[in-house]
Amino acid sequence: MADNYDAPVRDPVAEKILWSSISRNGTILVEAGDDPFEGAVSQTAHGILSKKATPGWEYFTLKNGDGWFGNKSTKQGRVPRLKGVKFHVYENNGNSGWEESTGDEESIVWVFACVFNPEASSWPANHQKYMLSDVQSFLEKIVGLTDMPRSCDPEWRTGETLSCQASFAPILLQRMQEVTYLGTMARLSTEVDNATELMQSNITAIMEREEKLQNMQEKSSQLEEMATVFKKKSSGVRRRMMMQNAKHGVILGTAITAGVAIVVVPPLIAIL
Repeated sequence: MADNYDAPVRDPVAEKILWSSISRNGTILVEAGDDPFEGAVSQTAHGILSKKATPGWEYFTLKNGDGWFGNKSTKQGRVPRLKGVKFHVYENNGNSGWEESTGDEESIVWVFACVFNPEASSWPANHQKYMLSDVQSFLEKIVGLTDMPRSCDPEWRTGETLSCQASFAPILLQRMQEVTYLGTMARLSTEVDNATELMQSNITAIMEREEKLQNMQEKSSQLEEMATVFKKKSSGVRRRMMMQNAKHGVILGTAITAGVAIVVVPPLIAIL
């Protein structure tokens, strides 16, 4: 008997998380999702990724999410006002501090980002107040799942764009579909919030860097002060030497003049 089963058609308005990615110092190592809303997902993704890294969460809302998506002749609906969320994990291994975009091997900023649709039809009823926490729980879960490979796997630590796509994209996509479940489990958990701990760690790393910079500035100021004192003392010594020379100016002047005369006008001396 022939199999008449047809794969279900994907409903774009039902997807909660439409896209997610993991980046290392601006290099996207893995991403999952698609863009059924005429480029709106891509715009939101670029918007959230372009925001400056901070010790905690960053958010972005698509402002022009009022167009139509679908075939021009059969418009399916309006593009929802999509939202972007991202979280950062700072890895400060060296003594040189960290910078988001330097690519310094001693300093890494991991970025976990996603785009979600607050108007998705698959959100549970009366779930509005839990949507953001569900999305945050999803990203926290991804942080935990990648903790080991991020610490020792060369593909994660030095790989180029999409170097982890084959190995981790299926896992990322699966977790995207479990966002509501992950959020519920997180709310029921009594453990210390992992994101808060990471935020505290990030703040500590930033403060350490600022302290190092401040120490460098203080040392620079001390060197400037020492240089100023040295310059003043040198000027004083030079002034005293000039005064002493001035007291013997006639003798010195005569000697110098005679010397110049010997070199410049020898015929005159020969006549004398």
